Amino acid sequence: MYFLGISAYYHDSSVALIDANGKLIDFKKEEWLSRIKGDKSFPRLALIELINSFELSEKNLSSIIFYEKPVRAWVTVLKHSVKNNPISNNLTRNYFKNAWNSSMRFQMDISKHLNLKKIPLLYSDHHLSHTLSTNFYYNKLPCVSVVVDGYGDKFCTSIHHIKSKDEIINIWNSEYPHSLGLFYSAITDYLGFAVNEGEYKMMGLASFGKPEYYEQLKKTIYFKDDNLIVDTKYYDYVRRTDRSYSDELVKLLKIKPREPDIPLEIGKSNFENYANIASSAQKVLEEILFDVFKLAHKLTNEKIFLFSGGVAMNSSAVMKCSKLNFINELNIPPSPGDSGAAIGAAFFGFLKSNQPQQNDQQSNPLIENLFPGKLKSEESFYEIPFEKISDSQNSIEETSKVISNDEIVATCYGNIETGPRALGHRSLICNAHNNSLIKKLSTEIKNRSLFRPTAPAILKENADKYFILEKNLMNSYFHMAAVATPKKDFADRITGVIHADNTSRVQICLEDQLLGKILKKLENKNIFLLANTSFNISSDPMVYDKEDAYLAIERMGIKYLLTENGLYKKK
Repeated sequence: MYFLGISAYYHDSSVALIDANGKLIDFKKEEWLSRIKGDKSFPRLALIELINSFELSEKNLSSIIFYEKPVRAWVTVLKHSVKNNPISNNLTRNYFKNAWNSSMRFQMDISKHLNLKKIPLLYSDHHLSHTLSTNFYYNKLPCVSVVVDGYGDKFCTSIHHIKSKDEIINIWNSEYPHSLGLFYSAITDYLGFAVNEGEYKMMGLASFGKPEYYEQLKKTIYFKDDNLIVDTKYYDYVRRTDRSYSDELVKLLKIKPREPDIPLEIGKSNFENYANIASSAQKVLEEILFDVFKLAHKLTNEKIFLFSGGVAMNSSAVMKCSKLNFINELNIPPSPGDSGAAIGAAFFGFLKSNQPQQNDQQSNPLIENLFPGKLKSEESFYEIPFEKISDSQNSIEETSKVISNDEIVATCYGNIETGPRALGHRSLICNAHNNSLIKKLSTEIKNRSLFRPTAPAILKENADKYFILEKNLMNSYFHMAAVATPKKDFADRITGVIHADNTSRVQICLEDQLLGKILKKLENKNIFLLANTSFNISSDPMVYDKEDAYLAIERMGIKYLLTENGLYKKK
């Protein structure tokens, strides 16, 4: 029997499938198939793939679980808007108008693909789905879960005390509109980046600035008497659908908001001002996170922390939170945002079934589930545009030779990564010791701004040599959830993967993983780090299948492609 979890209608729609033993069998994001970045529609294409791959029906589906409570999710924002805005307000009218385009249509949408008469339909609290999406990967109990996102159902931040799999207690919440995630998204909007997609760009921009606007922003959001408070006069996400910040915030900062179509380049007009605003927002975010984590510890006395929600993708803040002296472990799931909440929803169904979870004593749920799923792959058409220079038996050796000659290699290898960060199966990789090559990869091939960093991948056995690692974050380094500081003795050898604030979003690899195998071969050539970035052109979803890989290679001008069947070279 299977448990099907679904996340949809807000952003990054996805589906997840857990089996009767509590194992993650498959996970798919709708954007991988629709090719629409951040696709929030009902995940029809992803669901159809799962139905076909596993012959899903009332005969083998124990339950279908949605990742939030639809009516509560819809009513929360509407209730606040009706109470605080005129009935003719844009946000109010939009919520009434689009009621049946929201998650309230979930039962109708799922019924088009599966017969619900014999399949229980369950609804998990949004923040519980996030909590369980982390708890699925980390089995040390008891612990405490902190969830910080925009909002879900009615909450924006929550603390859950996980005493056991059967006892998960919600002990504190911050309700809409008092949201750290919506604050960060509003500043993202102010800086001309897309909300729910550009927050990571703002985090990268922040490292180029100074917190010159910290005092101003601190007036707009703060933590007081164990409560998170947002002064909504500065934020239009409570009034409008087209803009998240208000004219009052513009008056406060005295800097004109950036137009999205105007390039943001280092050294150009207003770059410093926008970087300073980003740096200030980052500092405010980090300090409020410290307050939330301190409260979580005070309420539970736990020292093992789980952290999820969209804000948990802020790898710089994760590293700083880990330095709080009461945290022994800080664990983040590979996909902390709403797409990963589908995994938590499926796990909710499994736990509700009261079936025992089959865990091998030697198993590591995190490592084992970085690349789950089934993916049918056809690459015979590569024979026309490519020359196959190595089969699967020798492809790792040949790839290491190509990389040692300072070439860039694309990978479309086996199943795709669960989370938003490329971990080797859908990556562009090259020699991390060659700064000019990394610059070419970022600007000429990826077509993205230099203030967005490229990540270093390194074998676990070498990581301590190059980076100062936080022991309580070790799990997070396997999927790039946290930054680390390069050691001074080696920093000048890897400048291309060090960001402006002297950090790197490091990825630790094991020797039996794809990048680990390549790195092991490269050691003989005195190459100990790979520069790793996602295999996609800027603003496109990550490459999913072999057809996507071919189209991306054509557009990006890449010569080499590594698949599970061998290494190819463009003719």
